[in-house]
Amino acid sequence: MSLKNTSYIKEILLKNLSRLIAIGLLLTLSSCIKENIVVPADLTSNPKSSDIDIKVDDIFNTHRENINTIGLSIGILKNGETHFYGYGEIKKGSNIIPNENSFFEIGSITKTFTSILATNMLLNKNLDIETTLKSYLPSNLPTLNRNGTEVNFKHLLSHTAGFPTMPSNFTAKPFSDASNAWEKYDDRRLFSFLDNLLLRSDPFTEFLYSNAGLAVVGATIEQNYNQEYGEVLQSELLMPLDLMNTSAYFKETEEWTTGYSFTGEETGYFKSLNALDAAGVIKSTPQDLLKYAEANINIPETSLGEAIRLTHEVQFMEYEVNDFYKIRSCLGWFEYINNTLPEETFIWHNGATGGYNSELFINLEHQSALVLLFNKRTLDNSDRELFIAEMLQLLLE
Repeated sequence: MSLKNTSYIKEILLKNLSRLIAIGLLLTLSSCIKENIVVPADLTSNPKSSDIDIKVDDIFNTHRENINTIGLSIGILKNGETHFYGYGEIKKGSNIIPNENSFFEIGSITKTFTSILATNMLLNKNLDIETTLKSYLPSNLPTLNRNGTEVNFKHLLSHTAGFPTMPSNFTAKPFSDASNAWEKYDDRRLFSFLDNLLLRSDPFTEFLYSNAGLAVVGATIEQNYNQEYGEVLQSELLMPLDLMNTSAYFKETEEWTTGYSFTGEETGYFKSLNALDAAGVIKSTPQDLLKYAEANINIPETSLGEAIRLTHEVQFMEYEVNDFYKIRSCLGWFEYINNTLPEETFIWHNGATGGYNSELFINLEHQSALVLLFNKRTLDNSDRELFIAEMLQLLLE
């Protein structure tokens, strides 16, 4: 998969869902770089002692040759019980299997946390998601509007604001230096982008997945609380939900997995995305992500719980469709329907960074959830999609 160097082809490809969502945080791919396909080491923590253990192992081994990762950590919430399985290695050659406490970058799953934070911020002020942005941004910035419709929080959180995928003045090369490329994009650059922004469509008329839009939501959060995104995240969401191993900040620990690029090389960590933090900076573990999923199923009776509930509601009714599934925009989340399970609905998001891919599925009706964390980035997700479809079927059996 590649994006060509003509603006027309780039625009068409960016609107293609199967490629766009998989992009997550990374925008520009070089057509001359080919993906290095790897098979995970034959190592697992799966005890293969229960029916679900055996079924997970059978599904994994069916797809092992094509799953293209160094390691994989699986978390399942089903029938009120959690199950964790590790396959492969946290680092190539280490012989250490990832477990429920292993740290991964989760990329754009961050956007679901950001959406809950923003919605809760509005609720605490007795405002709704159709509140416009003007009072939450520096006063010298122009009003963001097109044809008389002013951009509001709903537009940004549902990717219908008419924003581009990335800010137009973002010029870093994330593949050349994954650990530092994003750190240089500060608030000054983000606000300069807004100062010169021409919306691509009238708000709430077209879906276009946008890291830029969620970065602006992050800026409104920081302006409101007068704190960094990571600090607000910690106090307003992570602590109330007891997510002690989830953070916007990088910390040294032996539990960290090593990420690998699509060419198979070790990558640096995304320690900071600076002004783009709200679009994809969070790091977490399988155990914490299942705890997060539980909070989205058994929603607390608080204002934070009301914010969580609101983020699940479909906002933009048109489906985006690819060969494997279709989705509709909620707030941060997507309503997801897999082709193999046409009667089942999930809330879902995935993520991608320089060396990681992540997937989080929640079925509210069945009160079940699936976490998949890979420590190798892939360009072509089609083989993994077959694996995902079978795991979702197992989740609902």
